[in-house]
Amino acid sequence: MYKENIEELANRNRRLDPFYNEIDSAKLFREIKNETQEAIEEYEKWDFEELESELWDVYWDFLLLTQKLEDEWKIKVENIYEKICEKITRRKTFLVKNQEVTKEQAVEIWNNAKRKEWYHENRLWDENRDKN
Repeated sequence: MYKENIEELANRNRRLDPFYNEIDSAKLFREIKNETQEAIEEYEKWDFEELESELWDVYWDFLLLTQKLEDEWKIKVENIYEKICEKITRRKTFLVKNQEVTKEQAVEIWNNAKRKEWYHENRLWDENRDKN
């Protein structure tokens, strides 16, 4: 329930908040950096109630940043979701299978997937290089 409410509020903010219209993505990146540092400080103090507030700031600013980047024609938010799903399903196949694994198995699955990606990417690069 809250997730949908947050997304709806962010969409309303995108349309109605005059501050959103004046801010750019570079400023939002700086805001996220500052808010993240504040969250780390609360974590290190073990003040978890305040940590929740700081994480809210980080999350909200991240939502605004993705919207602003999309408004600036730099990204498509849907592409981010697509890339997250693709990467996680490649690197954490046990999630797709709904299978419990040990920590060692999870690391092995992740590393094997990364190795395959690295090999494939470098092989393609080498093949393209030879064509020139």
